[in-house]
Amino acid sequence: MAHISLKTILFIGILSIIQFSTIPLFADEPQITLTASQEKLLDEIQKKVLNYFIQERNPETGLIRDWAWNKPVASNSLGTITGIGFALTAYGIGVERGWLDRGEALEMTKNTLRFLRDQVPQEHGFFYHFLKLDSGTPVPDTEVSPVDTALALAGVLFAKEYFNDPEITSMAEEIFNRTEWPWMLNEGKTFALAWRPRGGFLKTRWSTYSEGILIYLLALGSPTHPISSESWHAIQKRVGSYGPYRAIECAPLFTHQYPHIWIDFRNRNDGFADYFENSKQVTLAHRQFAIDQSQNYKSYGPNSWGLSAAEGPSEYRAYGAPPGWADHDGTIAPTACISSIPFTPKESLACAEHLKETHGNKLWGRYSFSDAFNLDRNWYSNKAFAINQGPMILMIENFRSGLIWNVMSRSAIVQAGLKKAGFREGTIPLRWKNPPEITIPQTAGPISIDTNLSDWPQNIPTITLDQTSIENGEIANDHDLRGTIQFAWDEQFLYFAAKVEDDSSILVRSKDQIWQDDLLELFIDPQGDGLYWYKPSDYQIGFRPTLNSDEIKTWSWFQGGRDPAQGEQVLAKGSLYGGGYTIEGRIAWNMLHFEPQIGKTLHLTPAVHDADQDRTEAKVIWFFRNEREQNRFEIGRLKLT
Repeated sequence: MAHISLKTILFIGILSIIQFSTIPLFADEPQITLTASQEKLLDEIQKKVLNYFIQERNPETGLIRDWAWNKPVASNSLGTITGIGFALTAYGIGVERGWLDRGEALEMTKNTLRFLRDQVPQEHGFFYHFLKLDSGTPVPDTEVSPVDTALALAGVLFAKEYFNDPEITSMAEEIFNRTEWPWMLNEGKTFALAWRPRGGFLKTRWSTYSEGILIYLLALGSPTHPISSESWHAIQKRVGSYGPYRAIECAPLFTHQYPHIWIDFRNRNDGFADYFENSKQVTLAHRQFAIDQSQNYKSYGPNSWGLSAAEGPSEYRAYGAPPGWADHDGTIAPTACISSIPFTPKESLACAEHLKETHGNKLWGRYSFSDAFNLDRNWYSNKAFAINQGPMILMIENFRSGLIWNVMSRSAIVQAGLKKAGFREGTIPLRWKNPPEITIPQTAGPISIDTNLSDWPQNIPTITLDQTSIENGEIANDHDLRGTIQFAWDEQFLYFAAKVEDDSSILVRSKDQIWQDDLLELFIDPQGDGLYWYKPSDYQIGFRPTLNSDEIKTWSWFQGGRDPAQGEQVLAKGSLYGGGYTIEGRIAWNMLHFEPQIGKTLHLTPAVHDADQDRTEAKVIWFFRNEREQNRFEIGRLKLT
């Protein structure tokens, strides 16, 4: 990638009154031309955000406030370990741009690293999330967080490589090398979401694609406590699409930005995806979603887009857009579009300009843009958050000069992590599989629903759901969770039989909450036009075994919430055994409004949910992909033969 040098950018800035500057992103892509006003705006954003990490820094500890008022009013928020990662990186940008004296930045960095090394409490090298600003003491009930630790350590590694100072190098290595990454795996393949002094490891994990990939790459490259590459490959990467844009699903936009701050993913792939191109596709999908929803929400439009974790009118919330599950209410976070500038420079610049020109009187302050706004609620945040301000200064710099990427390319830890994860040069298209299809036989006569599967036709195709079919969670082995499902049909009913291996049985909930127990689910799209979430003509039907009985608890969520067995259109029986359970059932075709014929295809996908005694859970599913529209899913196929 050919960037112009930082000195050239500074020189062009001087001449910007009468000239334009150009920043090429890739050799084979057209250059991005910045106007003088755009150069000025990017300077203003970066300088103001840099001031956040200077003014909202405790000079004794180096800790950074979690948030501050975006106006000249003193703040009293807690410190956040995450802010250190952004701050240590921002200081280098300040030096390069001439906004911060190198000697001052050097001392600020040393002071921060000394405090991290000697004073800040940690567990096996991992830091607590929220800290008291003056002492570094964890606040009550805060968690030991692997992702916040990784973000802080990324800044530590940047400082080590950027300053090339013996004392900084020594402290950075000591801080990084004491991190016992395998401990946070908690005997699994993926990292626990967090650990708390009271309660231990949280049951959920960093098992799906997210900003958490940064944890894995740093842990893979650790010279003292590395993890196996098996952990990288255990991350579930569900793909989907919105409009023409295909990408790995994770709804909030920041999740597709954070790792790219410190790691240069351009023209690289791990055999599964080109993650830089993936983030570009996600960003374009977010913009398109805002355009499509602009008639419903006043804040949204072609130059006002980007849904990310931010303060909302009622609470801080992880806003997001498809691909994946969209959670939104008309709130826009400026950091979302601005921090995507390396992926979508033209669109991000237009967004930044629009936000400044249209909302500057209410949204612009001493630390640049405030966190978020919502025109439908006539609400503007008056806060700036470290985790949202930080990506703006850092990603703008990667766009303008590639500084952070160039510095981090010298990190042996980062390069070792990429190599161990299987990254190689070159781009590849995102893996995109066709929906699977199996044939199901017509029976010679009705099948008795009695949990005795001996009357089923022989040699029926079987759908197997195991560790290769994980949607979320983690599975230890086939005894932990594995399901096999078969289907057959006659003129009246669709029949199914499932055998599930499950080493513990959690069967306590009722009605619409049974999805949290051990459960078989069938997702059905009778019209074959895509399963739309909560569309009454589509189905999500759950089947949950019962202790000491062959009774099966059933529920159908898309039809206003009901038990379909009450109308005798659904019948199911089940039985528990030492290592799992079986379920046999039938569904009336007339309930589905589907007329069965030989050669006709029914769109259907089975899934199995597992809840365990140790508070962990997992779900395996045959095929379920968000495609083209919000809350529309493509599922598997059953061909009637």
